[in-house]
Amino acid sequence: MPKTAPADEPAPLSAASKQPFRIRMALWMACGAALGLPVDDLLAAINQQMEVARTTLDGKRLRWTPAQRLLQAAYLKRIPIRMRQIFHWITTPDALIRTVKRFQQRMANSAAEPDAERGPGRPWLGQDKVDAILRIYDKGCTGLSRIVGEMAKCGFTVAESTVRKVLTQHSRAPTPGNGRRGSTWSQFWKLHAHATVGADFIQIPIGLLGKVVNAFVFIAIEHDTRRVHLLGITCHPTDAWCANVLRSATLSGEPLARRRHWILDNDGKYGEGAKRVLGTKLTQTVIHAPDMNACVERFIRSIQEECLNHMIFLSERSPAPCCR
Repeated sequence: MPKTAPADEPAPLSAASKQPFRIRMALWMACGAALGLPVDDLLAAINQQMEVARTTLDGKRLRWTPAQRLLQAAYLKRIPIRMRQIFHWITTPDALIRTVKRFQQRMANSAAEPDAERGPGRPWLGQDKVDAILRIYDKGCTGLSRIVGEMAKCGFTVAESTVRKVLTQHSRAPTPGNGRRGSTWSQFWKLHAHATVGADFIQIPIGLLGKVVNAFVFIAIEHDTRRVHLLGITCHPTDAWCANVLRSATLSGEPLARRRHWILDNDGKYGEGAKRVLGTKLTQTVIHAPDMNACVERFIRSIQEECLNHMIFLSERSPAPCCR
């Protein structure tokens, strides 16, 4: 019987982590038995813990007797340290919460778009376009507008910002005459931060055993003070609902009433009604350009990583206290 498991043995558990909790446990136990690990001792220790929990758990904490502690220590002493560490990784609260969150997201997305095959992140530019940009640059066309024009002749549609990003990643610089022209978004924010607000939706899966859907939390952030406002939460963000929420937020006397610039993305939730409410205050970003609404996008990432990803929501009213 080996005292410790090889360093490269636990690697397949990363693939098993995608399975539900019980399947992960069963696979882990089967692998342990196949490797000759003391699975029986581990099962005996788990059964004793469950028995103590069943008899003494009253909503507070476990009550162990000295005899039960000695028996538990005897079981765990025969289990290698590496095996105990892997078992604790499987049964930690964070691992269980991650499993449930992945189940919620999978169920909510399959219910909303059952036939859609979606990949993570933004669509890739494509290696053929990258090679074409670098080939054109090496031929002597070093200006951004020249490269965009040559790419259009080849049947590729790219923006100057994309060309600049590709050249920067491959240590190539465009000619000075084709640098960035006009004001940038950074300059715009500094000049108009006191009158600018960015708004977007936070998507949160809710539900567990029954119907699992996505709840959409509509937030707005002031660019000068970074103060965040919770505008509304719904599972059905229609154009009428968005228009009503924006109308309430821009009423006289409200904190966001004096903001003259509202930055929104090109989400289909903002229909004609929402655009009519904002009127000339509306500034929509271009497609696939989240940096144009960077303040709210960064806040959404922070609240998801530091708060929402560590919680399980079962109803539409659950996310409201966490987002306030």
